[in-house]
Amino acid sequence: MTAGRGRVHMTLRLPDRTGAAKMALAFAQALHADRFDVTLVHGTVPASEPSILPDFAQLGAETVLEPRLERPWDPLLVRAVADRVRSEGGVCVIGVNQRDRMLALLAASRAGVPGVVVVGNQHRFWGSRPVAALKRLSYTRVVARHTTLAVCTSAVVRDELIAFGVPAERAVVLANGIDAPPSLQLPAGERRRLRAEMGAGDDDVLLLNVGRLDPQKGQDLLLTALGGQGWAAPVHVALVGSSGDPVAARATTAFEASLRRQADALGLEGVVSFLGWRSDVRQLLAAADGYVHAARWEGPALPLAVMEAMAAGLPTVFTDCSGMPPVFEEGRHGLVARSEDPESLAGRIGDLVALGAHRRADMGAEAAALIRTHYRMADVGQTFCRLIQGVVARRG
Repeated sequence: MTAGRGRVHMTLRLPDRTGAAKMALAFAQALHADRFDVTLVHGTVPASEPSILPDFAQLGAETVLEPRLERPWDPLLVRAVADRVRSEGGVCVIGVNQRDRMLALLAASRAGVPGVVVVGNQHRFWGSRPVAALKRLSYTRVVARHTTLAVCTSAVVRDELIAFGVPAERAVVLANGIDAPPSLQLPAGERRRLRAEMGAGDDDVLLLNVGRLDPQKGQDLLLTALGGQGWAAPVHVALVGSSGDPVAARATTAFEASLRRQADALGLEGVVSFLGWRSDVRQLLAAADGYVHAARWEGPALPLAVMEAMAAGLPTVFTDCSGMPPVFEEGRHGLVARSEDPESLAGRIGDLVALGAHRRADMGAEAAALIRTHYRMADVGQTFCRLIQGVVARRG
C-alpha cells in the first residue's frame, strides 16, 4: 500500500458555496487525489444559504467547527489550531479567506510547518480609518514574515502580496479553473418558463448577473449603466444572489435595500429583477442570452461566476478590475468594460446586444471552448498539488 503524503490543514472562515469555498473544495479534492489527508477548520455555517461542508465530508475530509474564526485575531485560536496541527501530524496549513489567513500563517509558524495562503481576491480592510489602518498593518506584518507560499489568482493580486513584503519568489500566479459540466439544452417550454420567471419578455435580451449583493460586485454600477439606454433590442437583467455575508450583514443588507431604491429611482421596473439566492443557476444560465459582471474588484481576471457563464456557452461582459485574462481574446471570447465606469459598461452591453442572436451564440461557443481548453480544474489542481509538495519537501 502506498503511503500518504501527510495531513494538510485548511482554514475557511465562511463555508458557504461562493467562489472562495468552491476553490477550497477543488484544491482539497486535488490534494486528496494526490494522497494528502485534509482537515478543514471552518467558521460558522451560514444560516440562509447552502454550505460546502457536505462536499468536504463526501470527500472524506475531516471538518472541524471553530466558532472563534469570527474573531480571527484571538491568540487562543492560534494556539488551538497549532496544537491540532501538531497533534495530527500536519505538514502544512493553508489559509483561504482573507479573515483567516493571519490565523493560518501564525498557527503554521507556531506548529513549525509551512504556511500557505490562497489569495483569491484583492485586499480590502474594512472599518473606520484607524481600524482599517491597524488591520492593514497587522496583516502586512504577518504575511511578510510568515508566508511560505502565496498562491495568487492574478498578477494584480501577486503584486499586492509583494507590496505587503512577501518575497517575489514566494508568490506565484495560479488562475482559477472549473470543472465545466456538459452544455445544458433546455426544452423550449422550460426555457420560456424560466425566462418569464426571471421577468424577461419574448423580445428581451436576457442577461444574468450572479453573485452576492455587495459593493464589491458593483450591482449599483450595473443599474446605473442600464438607466436610460436605447439599445438595439430591449434588455432585461436578472440579479441572482443575496446579501447574506454574516460578517458584514448590516452593510450588505443596506446595500441590497439601496439597490432596490436605485432601480425604482431609475425607472427600471420591468428591466431588472431581483431573484435572491437560487439553487438552479445552471438552468438559469441555459435560459439566458448573455452574462454581465460589473465588479469593482476581484482576484482572478476571470471570476468564477464569469467562468461558469462562459462554460455554459454565454457571451459575457465583465470588468477589467483584475487585468486581462490569460489566453483571452477581446471580442472573440467576450467583451471587457472598464471597472467602476458605468458608461463603459453600458457601451459593452450595447455591443453585446448589437451582435444579434447568431453572433452572440458564436461568442458563447468560443468562450466555452476557451474554458474547457485552458481553465480545466484538473490542471489547476495538479499545479496546486505540485506547489504544496514543494513546500512540504523543502521543510522536510
